[in-house]
Amino acid sequence: MDIKLKFAFLTLIVILFQSCLKVIGVLITGSLSFLSETVDTLSDILFVSITLYSLYISQKPADYEHMYGHSKIDSISGLIQGIILMNIYVILIYNAIRIIFSGNFEVLNPEAGLVLLVISFLVNLFFSRFLISQGRRQKSLTLNIQGLNLFQDSLRAIIVIVSFSFAYFNITFLDPILSIGLSVWIIYGAFKLVKGGVKELADTNPVSSIITEKLRQEIFSLEHVIGLHDLKIRASGKILFIEVHLSVEDHISIVHANEIIKSIRTISERNFPLYKVECVVEMNPLASEKSLGEGLINLIYSMKIDYPNIINLKDLNVFRLENEYFISLVVVVNDSLSLAEAHRISSNFESEIKKQATYISRVITHIESQNYEHKMIANQIKCDDVGPEMLEQITDVVEIVLKGHSKVKGYHGLEFWATLDSCILELHVFFEGSMNIAETHKYITELEEEIREELGIDNLDTIFLHSEPSEGRPDGIVFDEIKDN
Repeated sequence: MDIKLKFAFLTLIVILFQSCLKVIGVLITGSLSFLSETVDTLSDILFVSITLYSLYISQKPADYEHMYGHSKIDSISGLIQGIILMNIYVILIYNAIRIIFSGNFEVLNPEAGLVLLVISFLVNLFFSRFLISQGRRQKSLTLNIQGLNLFQDSLRAIIVIVSFSFAYFNITFLDPILSIGLSVWIIYGAFKLVKGGVKELADTNPVSSIITEKLRQEIFSLEHVIGLHDLKIRASGKILFIEVHLSVEDHISIVHANEIIKSIRTISERNFPLYKVECVVEMNPLASEKSLGEGLINLIYSMKIDYPNIINLKDLNVFRLENEYFISLVVVVNDSLSLAEAHRISSNFESEIKKQATYISRVITHIESQNYEHKMIANQIKCDDVGPEMLEQITDVVEIVLKGHSKVKGYHGLEFWATLDSCILELHVFFEGSMNIAETHKYITELEEEIREELGIDNLDTIFLHSEPSEGRPDGIVFDEIKDN
C-alpha cells in the first residue's frame, strides 16, 4: 500500500476516536462552543474520505483517458477540502456572533469537558504536525490540508479549554469572541492552501526563474546543441514535466541525439532531486556553425538577383553570442549611389535576410563602393561580452576620434566583443545622406585606422564601421558642433 494511503487510513482512525470523545463531551456539557468543535471534527470524516479516494485514484498509472497519470486528483481533492473548510468556519463565525447577541452563555459540567478536551488536544497536536511534515515530504497537498485542519482543531481546542477554564468560574462570554478570531485565521490558512491547489491545476511553473535559467544554460551548452527555443516546466504531485525544444546540428546521428536526451534528463534530475522528472525533448535539425555560413552564402547570393544596385557581397561573419546568432557582411553597391540610397537598399536587404533565415536574430551590413569588392567568404566567431566598464572606456576613446573628423555627424550602436584570442568592435557612424558612397567608404577606412591606433588593443582583430545617413535619426548620439568641410 502506498505510504500516503497508510497515513490517510491512520488519520481516519484518529478522527473517529476524536469524534467519539467530542460527542460524549457535547452530551455531558451542553456547550455550544463544544458543539461547534464537534461539528468541525465530524466534518473531518468527510475530508478523510475524500482524501482516501483521491490518494487511491492518484496512484493509478496512466491510461488512455489520462495519459499524464491521475496525480492531479490530489490537487482537486485539496482544493475541495479547502473550500469546504472555509465555508464551515464562516458558519461557525455566524454561530458565534448569534450567541454573542443572544447572550446565552451556558456551560454544564466544565470539569468533565475540560478532561475530554485536553485528551483530544494532545492527540490532535501530535498527529497534525506529523501529517503536515509527511505532506511536505510526499508533496501531497491533500495530506497538507488534512494536517492543517487537525492542527487548527488543536488550536480551537485551546480556545474551548480556555473557555471551560473560565466557565468553571462562571465566566462564559469569552468563548464566542475567541472563536471568531481563530476562525478568521483558519479561513486565511485554508485560502492559501486553496490558492496552492489552483496554481498546481493551472500548471504554474513551481521552479524559480534563477533555477530555470540555470537549466536553460546547461542544456544550451551541450555538445551539438546550437539553439534552445522553448523550455516549459509544470508539476503534478511529485512528478515534474519538462518540455524542451532544441535546434541541433543537422549532421548528428541517432546515437548523438539519444546522448543529448540522456544528458538533459541527468541535468534535470540533478537540479530537481525532490521530483520524479519526466522529460519531453523535441529536436529540429539546423545547420551547424560551419555549415551555417555556407548556407547563408547561397541564400544571400540568390537574394542578390532582386537588388540590381548591389554589385557584390563579401566578408560574411556568423557570430554566436550566448544562445543567439547574428551576422555581419559587406554590401558592395554602385558608385553612383548616395549614402541615403545605399542605406535604404542595405536596410531592405537586411530585413529580407531575417525573413529567409529566421534563426538569425540580427543582421549588420557594411556599405562599400564597387572599387573595393572581392569574393565573399564566411567566418564563424563565438563571442562574449566584455562588461560595462571596459565598454565605457572604449566608447570614450572612439567618441574622441569621431568628433575629430570633419564629416562625422554622430554615431550609435557601439559594441565590443571578445573571442578566445581576439576582439571585435562594431559601430554605426552618421554622415550626410547626400554624400557619395565611394567618398563615404574613404572616410570609413580612415576612421577605422584612427580608432585602431587610438585604442591600442593588440588583439583587436576586426572593426566593423557601418555608415548611415544622419538625417531623421531617432536614436544615437548626434554631434551638435557644425564642422567645416
